[in-house]
Amino acid sequence: MKRFSTALALVLALATPGLSHAQLSPGEYQEHPVVKLYPGAAVDYYDDKAFDAVEIATDYKATSKPPLAVLTTVEGRVTRYTFLHPEGVSALEVLRNFEAALAKEGFRTVVVAPISKLPQFQGVHLDREFFGAFRLDRNGAAALYVNISVDPNGGEPTSMVTIVEPAAMKQVYAVDASSLRASLAASGRVAVYGVNFDTAKTTITPDSAGVLGQVRDLLAADPALKLKIEGHTDNVGKPAANRTLSDGRAVAVKSWLEANGVAPGRLTTEGLGDTRPVAANDTDDGRAKNRRVELVRVP
Repeated sequence: MKRFSTALALVLALATPGLSHAQLSPGEYQEHPVVKLYPGAAVDYYDDKAFDAVEIATDYKATSKPPLAVLTTVEGRVTRYTFLHPEGVSALEVLRNFEAALAKEGFRTVVVAPISKLPQFQGVHLDREFFGAFRLDRNGAAALYVNISVDPNGGEPTSMVTIVEPAAMKQVYAVDASSLRASLAASGRVAVYGVNFDTAKTTITPDSAGVLGQVRDLLAADPALKLKIEGHTDNVGKPAANRTLSDGRAVAVKSWLEANGVAPGRLTTEGLGDTRPVAANDTDDGRAKNRRVELVRVP
């Protein structure tokens, strides 16, 4: 059985990182909750990442000359399959079956065309290979993208499917007193993530207790340590309001620590609003990094 074209794999960002030498057993892959497995096809490759980035076709400009597929790097959950189809079916038949199944799930077709008709895929001159891009919207925004390329593979088609669920990365930080202490010793300050507040308010949410408890333990282990608590925000909203909000949040952290055993007089506060970003504010991930509490060692 011939493998899929390496030229196609190199040009399409949706191509799988590599293929196994044997078909996968059912225990080695899972069916996507929305995009179902192709009936009667063997799974030759499977990969599912909770967060990744991939360049895919998200739109198609049919009226431009020549018509152009719009390629976009999308971040979120990325699932990839390679299917081996039975002998005797055509690449176009496989792609049309995918299209019909996706339509039943509410997807709209962005484009279905021979690879050779898509100018973005430079250097590919494979007239019989087909490509499809599909999109599912929910609440007025893209919830899922699917890109599919199908190689006729000498009468035994191979299809490569990439499914992307757009999402910002969820920040996960391991915070403990020892890591806080090490960062303070190295630079005199440390950013603390995981101290959360109600939206646009200074009310600390209950899920922040674990992180704040580690800050309390840091102070308990070193009675001579004094800290300034800085509040920082992203740039959403007016600068003056952000500074007021960040100041109130820093005070809320100070109040929590003092209410949980830290002696008054060891802590001071300052609200800096959006004046000291640590990342660009043009993405959800960047804004999440800018919304933070920082601890600064006070001499």
